[in-house]
Amino acid sequence: MIGFGLYFYFNTYSKLIPAKIDSNIKNEKIFRIMDLQKEIPNGTEIYDSIPRKKSSTVLFYAGKKPKTAEELKLAGFNNCRAVKRDGKIKVSIGYSSGFSGGGDEIDYLYGRFNLEPYSFTDVVPDNNRQPQYRILKQDVTIDKRFYNVGDSIYGKIDFVIENNDFAPKKILVYGNGYFRTKVEKE
Repeated sequence: MIGFGLYFYFNTYSKLIPAKIDSNIKNEKIFRIMDLQKEIPNGTEIYDSIPRKKSSTVLFYAGKKPKTAEELKLAGFNNCRAVKRDGKIKVSIGYSSGFSGGGDEIDYLYGRFNLEPYSFTDVVPDNNRQPQYRILKQDVTIDKRFYNVGDSIYGKIDFVIENNDFAPKKILVYGNGYFRTKVEKE
């Protein structure tokens, strides 16, 4: 058992970045404002007649910060979902139409995290290369250290990623805002 513990620590846990734990984050005023806003459902999600409350205020933008109402709407067109998989909580902040989608994922495990951008499409590319990026800044604040299926997660994210997919031009992608969701079983 000690061997597994050491293996787990060196191969998984030690590679994750410490998250800030703030049990009071769920009391932030932004969550009361989100209670009055409608959720943005993914294209594959089917809801009953009960409207859901907004799960994310995270803005994603490249280059300059959005200023107009239309730019802000596009930058904030995302939602938040979380699943428990292999002991980790995978928090996805983004949008999926069912045919394509993208955003950022937080792999969370016992107070530590890893941030990674994701995207997918039903269009088969000529080359299947991995995204080229470098994380310049990443901060995650979350309301508690441990989560079970059915628990609510409240958090805040702030990051800057250098996207190198369009070499030689490097594009800075920013993301910041609050998120909340319930942990579901995969």
